[in-house]
Amino acid sequence: MSYLIKTVQPSTEPITLAEAQLHLRLDTQGSPPSHPDDALVETLITSARETIESHTGQTLSQTQFSMEGKVVNSELNLKTYPVTIIASVTYEDSDGAIITVDPVEYKVSNFERPSRLVFKSVDAEKLLTVNFTAGFTDGQSPNSYPMPDFFKAATKIMVANLYENRESTSEKEQYERLQSLTYILGFQRTTMGL
Repeated sequence: MSYLIKTVQPSTEPITLAEAQLHLRLDTQGSPPSHPDDALVETLITSARETIESHTGQTLSQTQFSMEGKVVNSELNLKTYPVTIIASVTYEDSDGAIITVDPVEYKVSNFERPSRLVFKSVDAEKLLTVNFTAGFTDGQSPNSYPMPDFFKAATKIMVANLYENRESTSEKEQYERLQSLTYILGFQRTTMGL
């Protein structure tokens, strides 16, 4: 059994407040443009990202994680995609000392979802601790994993749905409004495996 824990939350979101304001057709004023509901919209952007990440098993914005797990068939399932940086891989030896695995002993595989850590050789009985960063790299250099436009569109659709339906609505209305979101995200769902 492996455990994935967010250690540092992302500092950016898939869409900006300005993009959300434009999508919601909010009448903004001033410079920079603002609206009385800006704090709510920012919260909805974060909620939309977290929901999409939970549904797809992918990390939209650069986030730091720590996980523990055992290697199976020379691979460790990292439970998310795409993994961009491995900070450390460690284990505890029989004397209780923390041993760092040499980076030449493993590589990240982002060829399938979720990402995997592939080892040249490792004792499958050892419980490894992996600290890493995952998420799409929009706005960063190098931009190795640009965020697909459908994730930005899904975020906008979800923010709009949450903003427009702050009050309860009928099940039929909710179903009809979320059809496009379900269509966009349905193909992106990741099987988390072991």
